[in-house]
Amino acid sequence: MLTERHTALLEARGLDAELLARLGVKSCERRGAEWIEIPYFEGAARVNAKYRTISGPKEFHQEAGARSALYNVNCLTDPALDRQPIIITEGEWDCISAIQAGFARAVSVPNGAPAEPIADQGSARYAYLDNAPKALFEAPEIILAVDGDNPGAALLADLSLRLGRARCKWVRYPRGCKDLNDALQRYGERGVVETITRAQWMALDGVYRMSELPPIVVAEPLDSGFPGLALHYRLRLGDFCVITGVPGSGKTTFANDLACRMVVRHGWPVCFASFEQLPQIDHRRWLRSWYASDLVKNLDARAIVEADSWIERNFVFLVPSDEDTPNLPWLLSRCSDAVIRYGVRLIIIDPWNEIEHDRPRELSLTEYVGAALREFKVFARKHQIHLIIVAHPAKMRRENGKFPMPALYDISDSAAWANRADIGIIVHRETEEATIIKIAKSRYHDQIGKPGEVHARYVWERSTYEPATDELGVWVLAEGG
Repeated sequence: MLTERHTALLEARGLDAELLARLGVKSCERRGAEWIEIPYFEGAARVNAKYRTISGPKEFHQEAGARSALYNVNCLTDPALDRQPIIITEGEWDCISAIQAGFARAVSVPNGAPAEPIADQGSARYAYLDNAPKALFEAPEIILAVDGDNPGAALLADLSLRLGRARCKWVRYPRGCKDLNDALQRYGERGVVETITRAQWMALDGVYRMSELPPIVVAEPLDSGFPGLALHYRLRLGDFCVITGVPGSGKTTFANDLACRMVVRHGWPVCFASFEQLPQIDHRRWLRSWYASDLVKNLDARAIVEADSWIERNFVFLVPSDEDTPNLPWLLSRCSDAVIRYGVRLIIIDPWNEIEHDRPRELSLTEYVGAALREFKVFARKHQIHLIIVAHPAKMRRENGKFPMPALYDISDSAAWANRADIGIIVHRETEEATIIKIAKSRYHDQIGKPGEVHARYVWERSTYEPATDELGVWVLAEGG
């Protein structure tokens, strides 16, 4: 039993003497000093006891060779308490404070908190979890009422890791309190009740309620001005587009035309990563012609100066040096630089197969392409740019002397091209006078347009497209669109 002196000291902590007696807490003498004995039970068996001084310097020890168990572990096997959350505290006085406030399903760790988190899942420090009833690991709600200090934070991290963050809550103590027993002393049982009932769920990486998600500014889809395309494809920051078509079909000229139109209509700075073209020759000639609406050979010196000034203001080019390997890390890093330095809003990578692909041996080609495209999608959303990748289809056979129109699933190396893209476009030149621009996939019909196709004619003299006929062609829903 407890001596009068010990009873008075524990009641000064706010603890109820009758409850302490029912739990078997009693006075004892060890090492020539006054101690308290706190017995641990599993069922009717006494499996351990903690001994601590009641005044003066804090000293603790347990019985040598005793079983590692949670204090008050019997509450976890009591069917009458099944619907209550489990409360885990850092010490016995805190556990008893919770019980006294009406939370009977409370336990305490037997050995306090570590100085810092312990990553080793097999650490002997947490053997009491291995010995705990399965109810601990099946409970949908566990409240970790550990101390509000650095060791308590370490214990919180360790317990939530081992028990599952999805099932764990944490508590914020009233001002001036670092544990439940402090709350009991300062504010009575009401302080303990309010502390526990206000426990908050631990944050989960990647899992949120709507109210927990940060607001997203959804970019406005913009009409490029390309003939007839507004119904099917409006460009929006954060989206990822793939363009395909057989060789010579006009994939690159279509992408370049889009870029120039977005510069003129919406002021989007453009970055070209075109490893099959030389910026000083190919891009300059084409962009001069587009800007001036005439072949470069027909331009006078003033028109060329004006065109070059326009190019200088609105376009940047990714060009690897002889020492660079233009692989995915290099490309993503340079794209990031272009966004930060020049405020780029549209990036065109043309073509995919000219990138150096350092595919890890453990990944299949399909897996590698899928992972790479996911990186590009994340990049587009993170940096709020519109990303276009031009990708060749697999080798196709001619039919009656002509290549058939490919599908998105015909793109080389992976079905991920069709699956991951927000917009999938097929450019197919039927004749010298007619090019089909088919929007085969649009992930957001109500925002950026529905799948369909337009017919356009490429005007070589002006490096741009115009409607193929007075009618822009029949609007056709792509299958599964």
